[in-house]
Amino acid sequence: MCVVSASNRVRGVLAGVLVGLTAAVAPAQFTPDVPPPPKSLFQAQGAVPPPVRTLNDSTPLPPPVGLTPGVAAPAASPVDTLNGPVISDRPLPGSVEDEYQQELQARRDFTRYTWRGARISFLPNSLLWEPALAVKKDPRMQFLATSLKNYRSNYTVDTWIGGTQGLWRFEPEGADFAAQLDIFGLVQTRLSPDDLMAADYRFGLPVTWRWGWWQGKIGYEHTSAHLGDEIILHTGRQTRSFAKDEVVLGLGRIIQDNLRVYGHIGYAFQFQVPDVEPTTSNRMRYDVGAEWYLRRPTGWDGSPFAATNIEWRGDQAYQPNWTVQAGWLWRNPLRREGMVRVFGEYYTGRSPYGQFLQTKEQYYSVGFGFDY
Repeated sequence: MCVVSASNRVRGVLAGVLVGLTAAVAPAQFTPDVPPPPKSLFQAQGAVPPPVRTLNDSTPLPPPVGLTPGVAAPAASPVDTLNGPVISDRPLPGSVEDEYQQELQARRDFTRYTWRGARISFLPNSLLWEPALAVKKDPRMQFLATSLKNYRSNYTVDTWIGGTQGLWRFEPEGADFAAQLDIFGLVQTRLSPDDLMAADYRFGLPVTWRWGWWQGKIGYEHTSAHLGDEIILHTGRQTRSFAKDEVVLGLGRIIQDNLRVYGHIGYAFQFQVPDVEPTTSNRMRYDVGAEWYLRRPTGWDGSPFAATNIEWRGDQAYQPNWTVQAGWLWRNPLRREGMVRVFGEYYTGRSPYGQFLQTKEQYYSVGFGFDY
């Protein structure tokens, strides 16, 4: 009995020693740092919830998370919309981002909204009706060197100095429609190598509109024509009164993104043309045309273009005047005067200048122009 009791005591001591050694060598158990749960359901319901952030189109994107621990993530690029606030941190002056922010703020300053949500813009930076490229009397900046002979030389130069400015634009909420009031002016001149031969002055106030792929205009246009002093001195030709005040309607449509077809009808309610009776038929004029070019921004490379127009005028006995152009253009439709063209042109018909109204002309030419 004594031997058995002693053996049991030895085994108990060894087991205690092994348990102590195991507890000393084993790693400490990891306890996560988790806040204790609320004591009751009522305390959980009464706790203040975290703030909820409302997202919309003007909410800036969050900054990206850094890949390396301890290294700050790069700042997010400025993101803004027409309805959101301009960020306070201004980008580098003169950079693209800086120009974008300034233009964005300027557009907001010139925009107002009606109580029905319609938008009214003052001095919009684009046109709803763009002057047709091959129409001789439309406003633009253009230079044309032609093969037409004159009383001094075997070539003639035609120039256009003018443009169109948008004044007010109205855009109803939720509709693919916009209407705009424009104003334009143009001085179209014909030059010999040494002097001014003729000049036509034009002015107009069109109301233009756009509805999807359709576009149109209705407005008032004035035209007056004059001779240069040198041609009067050298040829004895005298200026004869030429003046028109017209109501003009236009309608056009974009087809397959890049092809535009259009037409005009004009009626001169005030009509003073040499040797032409002011009948209803003589007061009318018509034209149709088409032009093809990439309507999106072209970048440095540019793109080809082609345009044609045929005009019939009552004061020219409805003899057709035909213009054909082809060349290369660079276009940024987001800016005014945002298109530059280099082209060749062929023209046949009566003269587009009022003082040479009945003169038959046919010539080839090269030129460059600034449109839109």
